[in-house]
Amino acid sequence: MYQLQNGTEVTEFATRKEAIDAAKALSLELKQAVYVVDPHQRERMAYQGGELESYTYETRTGKMDR
Repeated sequence: MYQLQNGTEVTEFATRKEAIDAAKALSLELKQAVYVVDPHQRERMAYQGGELESYTYETRTGKMDR
């Protein structure tokens, strides 16, 4: 499940596309950054004003991957 994070509110979506579409709409409506995070906490996208502001993909392995 992909998470859409808006301040302290978290909404889950079954697909990446659903989460991204919701993030674009919500960030445009609220005029603030909202975040989409993948189920493994490796991919993080920030949307602001309906557009992608930043994209981070963590490639290093951590303790959970061992």
